[in-house]
Amino acid sequence: MIHFSTNVLRHSASWTTSEEACTKISGFPDNVVLNVNEGYEVLHFVSGYMSYRGWHSEITFQNIESVIKTRLPFTVRTHKEVKDWLDTSFRK
Repeated sequence: MIHFSTNVLRHSASWTTSEEACTKISGFPDNVVLNVNEGYEVLHFVSGYMSYRGWHSEITFQNIESVIKTRLPFTVRTHKEVKDWLDTSFRK
């Protein structure tokens, strides 16, 4: 998986969830809610999504982060739902 550092994030985030806890999540489970306000959760999720799509650009990472933070519907909550929403809504 592609690993981006925390300085790539453009939006503000809290850092109460540990990085270790976030890296234990693999794939896009339908029973794990993505907290879009937690920095490590967003960092790990977007990195995983980009690996899934075969993308590597830092700009693409930041665009995905922005879409998640600003346009993600409130009803889209789990990792699987966010992935599916991005698959249909996000264009590189």
